[in-house]
Amino acid sequence: MSLPNFNLTGGQPVSDQFLIKKIKTFHDAVRYIHNLPYGRNKNPRNIASIIREGVGTCSTKNACLKTLAEENQIHSISLNLCIFSMTEQNTPGVGKVLNAYGLSYILEAHTFLSYDNERYDFTFPNNSKKLWESDILIETTIDPDQILDYKISYHKSILKDWIQRDNIPYSLDKIWAIREACIHSLEKK
Repeated sequence: MSLPNFNLTGGQPVSDQFLIKKIKTFHDAVRYIHNLPYGRNKNPRNIASIIREGVGTCSTKNACLKTLAEENQIHSISLNLCIFSMTEQNTPGVGKVLNAYGLSYILEAHTFLSYDNERYDFTFPNNSKKLWESDILIETTIDPDQILDYKISYHKSILKDWIQRDNIPYSLDKIWAIREACIHSLEKK
């Protein structure tokens, strides 16, 4: 791991949650977060909730680590949002859903960390492969507080353009429902 390592200091919400669990360094926090099962959080607006809930998504896991770095005065790690063409090949587990709707891919929003021109993804336990990386279409930097409303709005605007541009035979609501079914299939894995 070439992300910077540092000792965690107390007095901040996310750092304190790690310290309660006797996690004292950033690299230990990364390993802890990476090993959490993939799943949606009950309270994603509270970044520290993933530590208590023991589950997280690409957004909550990576935003938690970005927030932890910021709380400890490490500002060189960025939180990135990309849009990529999600397929069974780059996201194993979504193929049945896509096939059921006659889609070879769907545009997905994905959140990850970036440091020193390298991407880091801690979404799925025991998997650091970035199979999605070669299918990135758009990438931007975001703040941890943009992982909900902003990310959803941005994602839906991209999907709306894609539907119109490529004459996708589904409404935005239906494409969003197909996307949600894909995400649900990943939660069950």
